[in-house]
Amino acid sequence: MLAGSAQAQDNYRTSFFNQKWLDTVVSIELDKPDKDPMAAGTGFLVITENKHILLITAKHVVLNEEREIRSHMAYRFNIQGGDSTLISDAVMEERGLGKWFVSGPDDLACRFVVVKDTFEATAIPQSLFLNQEDVQAGASIMILGYPLGLRSFGNSKAIARSGIVARSDETGIIADAFVFPGNSGGPVLYTPPIKVGGPLTTPLLNEERLVGLVYGLIPYLEPAISEMTKRRRVIFEENSGLARVASADAILKLITREDVTQFEETIPDNLTLEGL
Repeated sequence: MLAGSAQAQDNYRTSFFNQKWLDTVVSIELDKPDKDPMAAGTGFLVITENKHILLITAKHVVLNEEREIRSHMAYRFNIQGGDSTLISDAVMEERGLGKWFVSGPDDLACRFVVVKDTFEATAIPQSLFLNQEDVQAGASIMILGYPLGLRSFGNSKAIARSGIVARSDETGIIADAFVFPGNSGGPVLYTPPIKVGGPLTTPLLNEERLVGLVYGLIPYLEPAISEMTKRRRVIFEENSGLARVASADAILKLITREDVTQFEETIPDNLTLEGL
């Protein structure tokens, strides 16, 4: 009976969320010699109008304390059928894909990458970017990433966390969702609470869209004050459950910037990672 029940439920779904969005997410890591790879943050793939692939993340993920691009960076791609592989930043440069482009006003960075056909990877088209003017408080969202560096060296799917838009205005977007170190650079997606089809209609947008990118949490700071001196001795920091989000509009502004589009014209045709 158990076997029969399992077969009967093969066509059932337990989530309205389109699982292919998980294949857009990449673990960004530091792969130093003689050390295990160390998680640095999260990134995701976007396809340009000219069919090249960009890796998007928060710029603080790729910059060191001197505000320079980190060395020994690598990107973990899942392989179809299981396992994963790390592709180094140096390899991407050797293939003629250049370096990172960073935003001035926003915590955003991007670089061109290439992926093998055997990778379990999908890129987000710009047609699925959601304009910030259409992002409303109370909208249901999903945040994808690797909080606390939680991923496996095998086939490693991103962790999905749900929340809502807490505020969206000229000062930016705030999400009511718990994020942690490692989430930085991960995509924030609008997710319809219920998807409908056929003759049914809904006033809500009926598909997932890219709202933006997580770049930090808003901490709650509480000082401990000495009873003797009345001075602050320690400041305790707690996660408030609120996260800062860079909008899809800001991402679009970066990836269509003149220096990015001009470099894209120099990318060799038929670029591959074969031989790795």
